[in-house]
Amino acid sequence: MPIQGFIRFRRHQVGQETAFASNTPATRRLPYRGSIVVEPNRTTPDVDTGSLDPVLAAFAGATDVSASWEGKTAFDDLPYIFALGVMGGITPTGAVAKTWTFQAASLTADTFDTVTDEWSDDVASDSIVAAGGVINDWNVAFADDLSAYDISANLYYAKATLGAGLTASLEVDSTPQWVYGAHTVIHMNSVPGSIGITPIPTAVHGATFSVNNNLDRKRYADGSNVGWNLAGYGRGPREVEFVVRLAKTAQTIAEAQTLDDTPVPVRYFDIKTTSTEIIAGTAIPYSNSIRFAAELVSRSDTEVSNNSVIELTYRGKYDATLGYALRCEVINTLAAL
Repeated sequence: MPIQGFIRFRRHQVGQETAFASNTPATRRLPYRGSIVVEPNRTTPDVDTGSLDPVLAAFAGATDVSASWEGKTAFDDLPYIFALGVMGGITPTGAVAKTWTFQAASLTADTFDTVTDEWSDDVASDSIVAAGGVINDWNVAFADDLSAYDISANLYYAKATLGAGLTASLEVDSTPQWVYGAHTVIHMNSVPGSIGITPIPTAVHGATFSVNNNLDRKRYADGSNVGWNLAGYGRGPREVEFVVRLAKTAQTIAEAQTLDDTPVPVRYFDIKTTSTEIIAGTAIPYSNSIRFAAELVSRSDTEVSNNSVIELTYRGKYDATLGYALRCEVINTLAAL
């Protein structure tokens, strides 16, 4: 007799909210692993009661609701990562091929789009519906086999409802267009006006790009917040990091040696992936671009099979001439979140 609670029946499906934490029905199922965690932070009072063992009932603390999404990267799913983890309020352009552009502000604070995340497995009565979801931190990476990018994101939610049930009749995209390392070129330039022009030739083994928004969760005592629901999120310092693994060439060795320059030169990167798949009805390929300015902060040696390779770590920064710290653009067929 099968035991209910099958891992492969788990699913995340999300709906974009028009009002914060508004419990919006899902419109898309995302192909990611990970479950929603509801932590009420109950604490037993640390007081003397005449007993070696706890006697008093625990008191509730602020409930934290979180989740991790992990999987592979598809072009039509990327706008969810960027809208929840870079900036919200973006409407794509284009009739068939849709261009989504997320250029994060540095000198002001963008708002994020938020989603309601419906999660369950085959036991519908054990579902969790979490509203007000945003991404605190995320990363994309490809390894030396140049296969489909890995993607992971950690989310915070404003509240959760247990056993609420899921929106019916949603399925994952069964034929996604994957973002491949093999289709990626990393451009590195020394001046902002040349960003996206000069590729790193015949050296890139793999790379990881990550963003941490350092959000903090805000709650108010207003007499009705019985569930410790969040009122919103506080923006912390955004941390952008880029780690790239490089074969030892004259160019990459020279770049590694700029680590002891004073000052360390600013580099302008474009991580550009152009698929071999053309969007139906157009002559436009699926593509993704992540542009940013950064400074080299560390250099180490690692290994790829039988070879020692250079691993360079860059830290992102705002560049006034470039006009932004981070710009993500994806061309796909997704018309709306």
